[in-house]
Amino acid sequence: MPFFCAILIKSELTLEELNNLYSKYRENEWSYVVEKQVSNNITFIEHRDLKFKALKAEEQLISYYIVYTWGSSDYPLSDLDIRGH
Repeated sequence: MPFFCAILIKSELTLEELNNLYSKYRENEWSYVVEKQVSNNITFIEHRDLKFKALKAEEQLISYYIVYTWGSSDYPLSDLDIRGH
């Protein structure tokens, strides 16, 4: 079952420093991607209007980053998980 997971972090580290930090956990080009978060929208998701609810749309985001990963799992009961349907 394919999945997408994201967290919002606030850090004083630079984007390059965060990428170096998370790079040791990457399994491929789609895991532990770090990007600057400039609004409450998660903009790279197609067909969805995903937002970080904790952020206000007009809030100026300084030092906020999104860390996300794409993947898949073959756990035995994946067809029963309604989140993927």
